Amino acid sequence: MSLKVFISYSHADESLKNELVNHLTTSIRQCIISTWDAREIPPGGEWDRQIKENLNTADIILLLVSSDFIRSEYCWSIEVTKAVERHEAKEACVIPIILRSVDWENAPFAQLQALPQNTLPVRSWNNQDDAFKNVAQGIRFAANKLIEERQQQQLKIEAAIAQYRQRAEYFTSDGKISPLELDMLNDLQKNLGLTDSEASTIRKKALDSYRIYREKIEIYRLSLINFINEQGYPLDGNAERELKEFQQHYKLKHEDIVRLRETELFTALEIVAIPGGKFLMGSLENEPGRLDRESPQHLVTIQPFFMGKYPVTQSQWAVVAALKEVNNPLNPDPSRFKGANRPVERVSWYDAIEFCARLSKKTGKTYRLPSEAEWEYACRAGTTTPFYFSETITTDLANYDGNYTYSAGTKGEYRQQTTDVGKFPPNSFALFDMHGNIWEWCQDAWHENYNGAPTDGSAWISENDERLLRGGSWSGFPRFCRSANRYWRARGGRYDYVGFRVVVAAPFGT
Repeated sequence: MSLKVFISYSHADESLKNELVNHLTTSIRQCIISTWDAREIPPGGEWDRQIKENLNTADIILLLVSSDFIRSEYCWSIEVTKAVERHEAKEACVIPIILRSVDWENAPFAQLQALPQNTLPVRSWNNQDDAFKNVAQGIRFAANKLIEERQQQQLKIEAAIAQYRQRAEYFTSDGKISPLELDMLNDLQKNLGLTDSEASTIRKKALDSYRIYREKIEIYRLSLINFINEQGYPLDGNAERELKEFQQHYKLKHEDIVRLRETELFTALEIVAIPGGKFLMGSLENEPGRLDRESPQHLVTIQPFFMGKYPVTQSQWAVVAALKEVNNPLNPDPSRFKGANRPVERVSWYDAIEFCARLSKKTGKTYRLPSEAEWEYACRAGTTTPFYFSETITTDLANYDGNYTYSAGTKGEYRQQTTDVGKFPPNSFALFDMHGNIWEWCQDAWHENYNGAPTDGSAWISENDERLLRGGSWSGFPRFCRSANRYWRARGGRYDYVGFRVVVAAPFGT
């Protein structure tokens, strides 16, 4: 920090002024001070304006006192008046330098500490160099003291600004400052001694920073979605590296990134609304391939609910499996047929229940397996045919063992493995893969038929070990893919043809 020194003097004392400046050379070279006097005004310059501008901006004002200085109307009326005014306002340090003997004890600056030592005029010293040395040392001392004071003041200002900025950034974490928050900030501003301009600038920067931060978060989110759509989840090393570099470059908070990634991955479950209604559950006696366990056909009333558009995929499973355990551990990668967007398989009924428990705890919504009645109602989507798309089935419409046919259907492809979800046409409820690909766990215990089954759409629970499966699979006959078909397996079993999808009981998003 170099202080600006203004030298007020009479031109009659030019030689003494020059001698003083020579003695200040060390302080000038060390950038403690820089000096300015009227001789700095170039030819053609507006001397009065430039003098006043420099006088008004100087940190230290030296008054070179002599009889000629006292007699100078300009020095006395303009420069001395402004110097004393700025000194009293604590805007500048004014130091009288007594060059020659003169009556100055009643001058406006008489109350100020003067130089040289003991206010003995420079000309009165036996050695004039000693006098100027004493003056130069005094000016250096005053300059260093002023620099220290200003540094301390700057630290206080910076601390006040930092405290105010921290509070402003806290209040702008939602992108706005409410009237109550502004009132609290105004109180803090007064306590910290900040100006209206300083406080306004800080608030504006806080709001601008929030806006820019949210823009970068949105860029990150869109990039994440693109990577998930292209690769599924988990992402490959290159994608993770790019996202990490972006996060570090823009200083995105770790907790914001974790929350965003979880939100996008949970959103990928794509829950869809299933309207309530009534339907005949089970199959007609003349439906090809029917079994006695699909009867008696009975009327069931279903309340509205929400259901996963697809079976739970391996990428979604991996995210939830990484959440904190609720009741049971989960294998993060259980499937035989690998693929981020393929349905997860080799998961037991207990695993599916744990998945729902972890997801519910994380999101605050109640995820569960569908009841058998909900599953069939959702699969039919208002249809009464064996399949939601027609009376028969082909491997262009679902993934099953195409070596076998159903009714008037034809043979087709046998893929011998699962396929990515969403590959085949959905039903009118926008649900995919309800026929084939994998069997899906339901809440219900296995019962041999519908005698005594609930008619309100609730799960039919008992203590037996077997649990309901619906939908057919990649390895099964086409008749097992019918809307009405029922199957079962031990709830602790894990099979490469069994997965699940979730439902949400309460309105999703509330």
